[in-house]
Amino acid sequence: MPIDPDFYKKLPRKAQQHSNQASGDSHYVWGEGVERELDFTGINSHDQELVEKHVSEKGYLGIHGTNVAVDFDLCIADGACISACPVLVFGWNLKPQEGPTSNGPGNNLNEYDKSDPFAEKACIYCLACETVCPTTAIKIQEGLKDKIH
Repeated sequence: MPIDPDFYKKLPRKAQQHSNQASGDSHYVWGEGVERELDFTGINSHDQELVEKHVSEKGYLGIHGTNVAVDFDLCIADGACISACPVLVFGWNLKPQEGPTSNGPGNNLNEYDKSDPFAEKACIYCLACETVCPTTAIKIQEGLKDKIH
């Protein structure tokens, strides 16, 4: 299980929320810039190499979202979660290491883009995204955001 269910207790929360200007939605970012051990359980060697390359080149980007948490360090821009989500929770965050931008649910531009839960509050907790993610970079926990305020 790559995302620790208690990540919100162990990683510092960024003071400013990450927002999507187009939709007006926002979410918390946890552990940005904090070096941590990544769990590669169940991840194939090719995807593990991609993750290690991204972290070594771009640093630790942290976990985005709370109820719908995406580990930007484990995300390899596969896009399966975007296709699987029936309520369009996700969009592409283009070059997140350079600041938040998004082109919505369209196509990603390169391997460094990340699937961002910019419409986290729309989630219906069907777990489709969590199930299809090849690097298990997504953790769904209904009601978690209400517990941490």
